[in-house]
Amino acid sequence: MPNVKKWPLFGNASQNIKTRQLIETNRSDTPLTIEVLKQRFQYCDDIVFQPLNRGYGKGTLVFLKEIASNEALSEVQGVLFELLSESAAKPDPTHLLNVLSTRFLLGKVADVKDARTVISGILSGCAILLLEECHSVFMFPTANSNGRSIAEPNTDQVVRGPREGFVERIDTNILLLRRRIQSSSLKVQYLTVGKQSHTRLAIVYVEDIAEESIVEEVRRRLTDINIDAILESNYIEELIADGPYSPFPTIYNSERPDRVCGDLLEGKVAIVTDGTPFVLTVPALFVEFFQSNEDYYDSFYTASIIRLIRVFGAIIAMLLPAFYVAVTTIHQDVMQTPLLIRVAGSREDLPFPVMIEALFMQLTFEVVREAGLRMPKAVGNAVTIVGTLVIGQAAVQAGLVGALMVIVVALTALTTFILPNYSFMQVFRYGNFPMLILAGLFGLMGILVGLMLLLAHLCSLRSFGVPYLSPVTPSAKEGWKDVLIRAPWWSMKKRNPVLADNNLQRSNNEPPLPPEP
Repeated sequence: MPNVKKWPLFGNASQNIKTRQLIETNRSDTPLTIEVLKQRFQYCDDIVFQPLNRGYGKGTLVFLKEIASNEALSEVQGVLFELLSESAAKPDPTHLLNVLSTRFLLGKVADVKDARTVISGILSGCAILLLEECHSVFMFPTANSNGRSIAEPNTDQVVRGPREGFVERIDTNILLLRRRIQSSSLKVQYLTVGKQSHTRLAIVYVEDIAEESIVEEVRRRLTDINIDAILESNYIEELIADGPYSPFPTIYNSERPDRVCGDLLEGKVAIVTDGTPFVLTVPALFVEFFQSNEDYYDSFYTASIIRLIRVFGAIIAMLLPAFYVAVTTIHQDVMQTPLLIRVAGSREDLPFPVMIEALFMQLTFEVVREAGLRMPKAVGNAVTIVGTLVIGQAAVQAGLVGALMVIVVALTALTTFILPNYSFMQVFRYGNFPMLILAGLFGLMGILVGLMLLLAHLCSLRSFGVPYLSPVTPSAKEGWKDVLIRAPWWSMKKRNPVLADNNLQRSNNEPPLPPEP
């Protein structure tokens, strides 16, 4: 038998085993007492057990001092001392809890057998009052409301539009949504996910617009999550998304309340996660990743032109390096003679093939861009700009790459930033690498095969049962008014039928009449 080292338990062995059993057990038939709570929070020095002994009333106030507000605790303690001292006879604990319910309207009474709710309340910032000879506890909302103030989001900035962005507190984010949609049809349902983190989630939707089947599917997928902790909304996104191996995001995320409210009014469902400013909306469509909030705050002429520019920029970001490699290596006959001579002259005496040169420049730019993101803000932008210029110029002068290749890579990198959504931009940022390899090996035919495979993949994707390419395919007439162009508001009278089939009517506005002569 091999020698297996058994690590000793710290302290008394039986006591540690008992403590472990108490911590791991959440049986509803175990009464919650002060001794049990102290065992649960053993070695938790931030949990305060304050005895309250006044007159004939005896109890204990338990709270997390790092979260609880001092002002709220002072108010709670003052009221408790007053109630426990005013009676000369031994007070009835049940009557005392009823009195506290009238004094603290936001407080609630919990059963001592519901240990999970009581412990979760303590860890979320509530103070609990546990009285002797009482089968219930009273939970006071004493959580500190301090946090990051509402400011303009960094990932989706606009020239015209609201400047408010989501923050890390779920209650504040729900308030931002309620402020814009002041209707009783806006429903908010809370869930708790994570065996260790107990992260609060909120399912938000407009009852009269969102389809019940989508809401039920969202609720089912969130309920089926079984994980230790949820630290950011991307945990949720990866656990419930359709097509988990697809590079294309099937769930939209945004920091802007106006964007999320617009999605809710289109029939989507929002998932708000406590601890992150990014709110998820489902179902997500391919065309909406080319749309920005500002499209709906400018005139429809301007919005349509800018949206077409985004589509053109996405094509450049995906195909320009691959097209350049294919033309310069395999299909030189498609270029005019003066251009071919100029390209051949610029590539004279270069040591590497065009495909290796393009991959080298693409990787170099990605390294510089990633370094600029990780550096301190004071020097990050300057280092990125100077580093790119110096490396590009030095590489051309050293005869390692051609000047035209530097232009192609720089233009490709710039066009990736034209896409409003960061997750979608990442797909085009790295999607040109396989296209580049196909073009270097098979030329334009490789690009064509890559685009066919990409289109087939997009047609197979679904987002909570909704086709990813809708309303393009399957085609929907009303949905086409907000795809490549943005029609004027008075013409978009109906919603996209693939999202809100039970309530299509958006408005009954007519186009404005010309003034009478």
